[in-house]
Amino acid sequence: MNDYGTVRDRSAVHFERYLPGPIDRVWSYLTDSNRLAEWFSAGVVDAHVGGNVRFDMGTVGKVTAYDPPHLLEYTWTEEETPHGPIPNALVRWELAESGHQVRLTLTHSRMPEPALASLGAGWHMHLDGLAAILSGRTPAERRPAFESLRPQYAQRFKGRA
Repeated sequence: MNDYGTVRDRSAVHFERYLPGPIDRVWSYLTDSNRLAEWFSAGVVDAHVGGNVRFDMGTVGKVTAYDPPHLLEYTWTEEETPHGPIPNALVRWELAESGHQVRLTLTHSRMPEPALASLGAGWHMHLDGLAAILSGRTPAERRPAFESLRPQYAQRFKGRA
């Protein structure tokens, strides 16, 4: 399996990962504030369509789809990034049981092209951390992992974004 994200339609990055189940456990890591902080960022994802999304890393949004434990979607707005603001992007999480594993599909769309490589590297790093936690391992240090992945994504997405 390839853990790298792929570019979709010049404004989206797409990931598919297989994680240890059960599905309700994986869902909790996408929606429970305490568990989100373990692998991604402290924050809140309200448990209903129209609810607020806020991550301490500087991201806000609104829940646009909520169907536990299979679908979570929310808007994503960041005012300050190295590539300028990211207004009203969309993050979509889909979970499906696959034997003893859970297929996680993540699509981050409606992004400005210059941000694709950084966000691809960031999501890759975070998903690696989630996989480690779900497998009972300690995640890698975030900054070095991101710094290693960022040039790889710049190269992979060159000419496709």
